[in-house]
Amino acid sequence: MKTPVPGRGVSRDNSAGKSRTGGRAEVRTGKSAASTPGARSTHRDLPEKPHKRSRALLLGGIVLLLLLAGGGIFLGINLKKAADANHVTETLKQAWYYDGKGEYEEALKLLNSLDIDDLRVKQALDQVLAHKKAADEAARQQQLSAILAQQQQLRAGLNELGEKLKSQPQKIVIQQTQQPEKTAAETATAAEKERLKAENERKKKVQDLLQKGAADFNAGRYSDARKDFEQAAALDPNNADALAYAGLSYLRENPSDPVNVQKAVDLSNKAISKNPDFWLPHRTLGEIYDSRKLADDAMREYKTAARLNPDDVDTLFALGKLQYRARLFPDALKSFEGCVKLRPDFTSAHFNKAMTLVQLGDSSRALDAFKATLATKKDFADAYYMIGSLLREKGDAAGAVEYFKQAVQYAPDKPGFLRELGAAYMVRGDFASAEGTYTRALSFEPESATANYNMASVKIKLGKPSEALAYAQKAVAKDPDSAGDNYILGLANEKLGNSDDAVRYYGIAVQKDPKFAPALINLGGIYDSKGMPDQALPFLQSAVEIAPDSYEAHNNLGNVYLHKQQFPDGITQLTRALSLKPDARDTQYNLGLAYSETGQTTEAKTAFIAVLRLDPTYWDAYLNLARILVKEGNTKDAKDILTKLLAKTPKADVKQEAKKLLDQMQ
Repeated sequence: MKTPVPGRGVSRDNSAGKSRTGGRAEVRTGKSAASTPGARSTHRDLPEKPHKRSRALLLGGIVLLLLLAGGGIFLGINLKKAADANHVTETLKQAWYYDGKGEYEEALKLLNSLDIDDLRVKQALDQVLAHKKAADEAARQQQLSAILAQQQQLRAGLNELGEKLKSQPQKIVIQQTQQPEKTAAETATAAEKERLKAENERKKKVQDLLQKGAADFNAGRYSDARKDFEQAAALDPNNADALAYAGLSYLRENPSDPVNVQKAVDLSNKAISKNPDFWLPHRTLGEIYDSRKLADDAMREYKTAARLNPDDVDTLFALGKLQYRARLFPDALKSFEGCVKLRPDFTSAHFNKAMTLVQLGDSSRALDAFKATLATKKDFADAYYMIGSLLREKGDAAGAVEYFKQAVQYAPDKPGFLRELGAAYMVRGDFASAEGTYTRALSFEPESATANYNMASVKIKLGKPSEALAYAQKAVAKDPDSAGDNYILGLANEKLGNSDDAVRYYGIAVQKDPKFAPALINLGGIYDSKGMPDQALPFLQSAVEIAPDSYEAHNNLGNVYLHKQQFPDGITQLTRALSLKPDARDTQYNLGLAYSETGQTTEAKTAFIAVLRLDPTYWDAYLNLARILVKEGNTKDAKDILTKLLAKTPKADVKQEAKKLLDQMQ
């Protein structure tokens, strides 16, 4: 029997890989996380292990055969029990199928139709519910993460209209009405002349009242303006302008008074009945509906107002915000583009246009739009933040750092911006700067699970696990259901040599999120390093399935196969690991061992030589290469290698073994 091969170089996922951001969302780094050592990977739910189900079916069949063989009195009852058991088994099969597809509601429907007292059913329910919770959390994190505009909620622009009305009140401009033609004096009777005179005086008074009302309105004297317009409407009940302006004045006078709002609605509708082509009353109604969260009605009125008066930038802006909230992004883009065309210095319109482009997935145009925002307002922190986020998505870590620094400069009291800057520093590998940045973030939010998690990650990267431990403990205390927080606490403990605590917290992380690859990788690695490859195997098999591009997952699984003397499987995994990280010397060495054990001496020699190219002080590689040459009868080259090894003053045990081999060849 072949002796177990001591695989070397157990890999650890040494950090969460991606630092957290506001809203517990994870920020994407612009590269596949699994391609970087220590990076967090994309996850999938773990499938049910088929051999367990097969065993259950087999045992059920044996029991049924024994009962049938016994014949007799309980046959009918036992057949019913067997049928029931078969029904449960088949239903569980269907439930696991739906669970594997991510259709958790369908799986739960099936499971809820079974007896909860059945242990298999209860365990299945627990697992499906855990999978559903993890999937829901992943969806929530994605919705909140990074640069998506829901997280931002157009925070610089959503209240722009109301603020603008205070700083730049809406103006009313009254057009002079054309005077009616005078009836020729020779043909006019005295009565007609008198009637025309009275009519002209009435029209002039209406016009004067409209002009006076406009002056009062533009000066912010909305109560006086309302009275002027109401008098004008009393003199001319069909005057749509007077009715519309009176309605708008009621709204501006006291927009929170239900009586005033109702008056504004009534007068605006009356104005529309007199002149359906007048845009202003539609705009007033849109504003009222908007403030009452009647989005469909508001959009309808704003659209009408914009059609009748396409040059009113405020209407287009208000319409664009509603369209954005309704996720009508192509329509919102047209509205915001109309705004910036009409008013090139409209900062919030540029920003909202950029946010809409983000939602449409057009990051290149979004970057240009955010930069156009900064051209109108140099200190707009949110625009710097969003540019940093987009650059990070594109893999431009250096650019992301610079823009996040600008965001922090103009908004130094926003911990979320500090967290993003810290994350960008981590991507660049500048952990010292990240440490300082997270220190500032924690000064604003010392109890934040996110900030404490990020700081723990940085401390681990800086080789300060004892300092990391306290931050990781606080993160778990604040968010005990977080797989990431439990994982980072496990990692800090593992770095400190507390393997039992590490196993415990890694296990909790996997329980909270069965598809959390870093915890699976490290849990498998610990079990394997403790000489428990059978316990390590299922964790690492799951990790490889979940994170197929993870070097650590493939490397650790390859080591487990070596320790289980399943050398062909080990070769497969170690070869894959090397394709992901070609300069991994331990992996090359273990691959050489696996080839040696399967008699593939040519491949083994190639692997050991590759190790020595990477590290000429890798003493064990010399020994194993020499052993292969001895087996091949090439004692000359074997002696040469061992002589070179002894000349390099290797460690004592290697030196002793090298001398022993040389003596055997004498």
